[in-house]
Amino acid sequence: MEYNLCMSSSINDVEILQAALVGLQHRATEIDARMAEIRATIGGRQPSSAPESTPAGKRVLSAAARRRMAAAQRKRWATYRKDENAPVLAPKASPAKPAGKKRKLSPAGKKRIAEANKKRWAAFRAAQATPAKKAAPAKKKTVQAKVGPARIKSRKPVARKSAAPQATRTAAPPEQTNTA
Repeated sequence: MEYNLCMSSSINDVEILQAALVGLQHRATEIDARMAEIRATIGGRQPSSAPESTPAGKRVLSAAARRRMAAAQRKRWATYRKDENAPVLAPKASPAKPAGKKRKLSPAGKKRIAEANKKRWAAFRAAQATPAKKAAPAKKKTVQAKVGPARIKSRKPVARKSAAPQATRTAAPPEQTNTA
């Protein structure tokens, strides 16, 4: 019997809260309508169905303003393209082609370039060979050489815990091990 009384009171509470919510929503719409009327009176224009505030950072421009901006941008680009000092941008689709007739090397020019390369490589190999003969590369020391064999032997062995006692500790829940 007490159970039925508790259930009926909680159902009544929910119904009362829902009715209160409906009433408050109705009042909110009335208040919004009055606020729109006052704003229209102050601003001198009819209230619109669109929301009053725009999202933060977004500019709303009229079509005329967008047209003026587009025309100004087209004018700027036209003057830029007419300018003789402006760099000419190559089309991305076609590869760069050499302007005019293709140049050829004479056999004497090829010979001079080959001799210069041979001379450059000989100087490079000579520079590589001389420092190697003067100073031999230092050998890397191993970890044992840094620490020394005496220190390695003097270290005490670390006792490791056996796995069996730990396994029994984790297997039993805390309530069973605590018998007081």
